[in-house]
Amino acid sequence: MKYKVLILGLGRIASLLEKDTLRYHPCTHAGVLLNSSLSKNFQIKGIFDIDQTRIMEFLSFWKLNKNNILTDLEKIQMGQFDLCIVASTSSSHFLNTKFAIQLGIKHILIEKPICTKEADLKKLITLANKNKVKIWVNHERRYHPLYQYVRNMLHGNAWGTVKTIHASVLTSGISPGLAFEETGGGPLLHDGTHAIDYLDFLFGKRKKVHFTKFHTPKTQKTESRALAVIEYPQDIFAFLEAGGERRYFQFEVDIQTSENRIILNNDGHKFYRSEESTLYKGFRSLKPVELPQFKNSNPWIELYKEILNHLQGKGKEILGDLSANQRIFDLIKEISVQKS
Repeated sequence: MKYKVLILGLGRIASLLEKDTLRYHPCTHAGVLLNSSLSKNFQIKGIFDIDQTRIMEFLSFWKLNKNNILTDLEKIQMGQFDLCIVASTSSSHFLNTKFAIQLGIKHILIEKPICTKEADLKKLITLANKNKVKIWVNHERRYHPLYQYVRNMLHGNAWGTVKTIHASVLTSGISPGLAFEETGGGPLLHDGTHAIDYLDFLFGKRKKVHFTKFHTPKTQKTESRALAVIEYPQDIFAFLEAGGERRYFQFEVDIQTSENRIILNNDGHKFYRSEESTLYKGFRSLKPVELPQFKNSNPWIELYKEILNHLQGKGKEILGDLSANQRIFDLIKEISVQKS
């Protein structure tokens, strides 16, 4: 059986990034649905974008017959789709998800951030619960085998006690994304949500935000740099930076424990273990150690496998459920409200 899919929004994360020859593939929703081992399980039957040229470009790039795919939202009928992917702009996530729920779609995958306003998030949670809808948010690192391995090792105390985390999602700050203007909706919400999500995946709900600092240029409506110090249970402190006004992109989570140091970075991961120093007598130093290799390390595939299990009635949990996304949104709001 092939499950019928509706895609709302046909931009970079929905399809266009698949043209990037330097990235691993698939790296988009369409790539998973049409060009992966899971393509036998899904069938794209509806697409829409407010930019009509993207509809034709999408059909042409993926060599799809326009007569077999619905592109007019007004012609959609109840119960016509099994899964909806909301890959439109951040500010439209709530309305598009509400639209999908009203169509009777019971499985919905939303791009991050889940919503841009607290009121919309509350309405969405109420709608999802009332209509028994399962919602995923594409924080893909929850589904990456290496990131899961690190979490399991930390939870099992295999690497000692976690002490300090440095988490950063660094961008140019020139165009941080106007996710929402009410409480600092630039890179903190648009990109920083990935780092905050992984911290939530590791440690759960934070205890307190101790310090925040924002930089908002006069020429921008949102911050170009956001800093925060966050306390998690068991005396774990995380330093967070989003935006940062850099001339490079970087996602990095630097985890320092009592015995080890683990650096998860989009440009390469590193792992160090405490050993007797060869440079200083009576001291210990960090020495590099090989991390395990995972054959199937594409988080997109793992995310869609989980969705498929739920479609087939075999799913037991959602790694990043609505309660987790509520915590993520609340933390972003708390950082923004406290900004100095």
